[in-house]
Amino acid sequence: MEEKEQLKHLYNLYLNNQCSATELKKFFELLDKSNIDLELLALMSNTWDQTNALPEEGLIPPFLKTEAQQVKLQPTRKPYFGLQKWIGVAALLLLFTGAYFYRSAITQIFSSAPSYQIAAASGQRKQLQLADGTKVWLSPNSKLSYPDKFEGAERLVSLDGEAFFEVSHDAKHPFIIKSGTVSTTVLGTSFNVTAYAEQHTIDVTLVTGRVAVALNTENDTQRDTITANQRITVDKMTSKLTKMDYPDAAAFLSKRLGLYEYKGAVLEEVGNDIKNQYNIKIQFDPELSSKAFYGNLNMTNPLNETLNKLCIVMEAKWKKEGALYTITK
Repeated sequence: MEEKEQLKHLYNLYLNNQCSATELKKFFELLDKSNIDLELLALMSNTWDQTNALPEEGLIPPFLKTEAQQVKLQPTRKPYFGLQKWIGVAALLLLFTGAYFYRSAITQIFSSAPSYQIAAASGQRKQLQLADGTKVWLSPNSKLSYPDKFEGAERLVSLDGEAFFEVSHDAKHPFIIKSGTVSTTVLGTSFNVTAYAEQHTIDVTLVTGRVAVALNTENDTQRDTITANQRITVDKMTSKLTKMDYPDAAAFLSKRLGLYEYKGAVLEEVGNDIKNQYNIKIQFDPELSSKAFYGNLNMTNPLNETLNKLCIVMEAKWKKEGALYTITK
């Protein structure tokens, strides 16, 4: 089969999601040879605009509870190019940048695995299982972006907020969580990531296994590794990465379900948890913020119940003024 016909054949396989890894590699090798003519380019543009999106199946993992299975995930696909715009872009790429950059553009447009985003609203928790078997517990006010299926050498997801992960072991394909400039790399383990955009720190707390955390800045990349019962904190304001022991890491097994146990935590830390779980603004009297709190809080309960229990233990009272909750003696 001559190269032109072979390229047509591979392109049609790609459109129908039937292209194997070997065939995909061959497809780009042919593009690299820079012998694409206008006839083939027109064929590619016409057929691409006529490609139908197939319905997604098998998105509901069997381990979820019935109420959690009602969540519908919204795909975010790459926008299609029209015929004239596609030919113009491709011609410019061929003329000015050569086959390498042409291949790069093709790769971005022909994303074979659609991406999804699942979000948990205030007071809401969600569970899901990714294509590789990894289980995720998503905390309130959090978003996770992930592909329908993992391809290539890495399993990459993005997190804004907080989530607990039980990563399916795969030594050949590291699981990577991106949170802004911080990336957490694992092979198979259980850990918690707290990475709310509005907070100036990102925490990675390890329950089992081993995790590598990297902070990428303009001038440098800081890396460190933690094992069970350790935590890495990244200060986004100072671009500093700190490792510490965290003996209570196993508490995140309950926290992922909304059950928080405090053994002398300062009240300000408890307030940050309440703020994240209920998406509220909360402040304490200066004389209270450094006080220690001992007790359990169920963050799946209504906000007023959580605040009432906190105030009973601390012999305090709370009030709401506008959007601000204030706790005083």
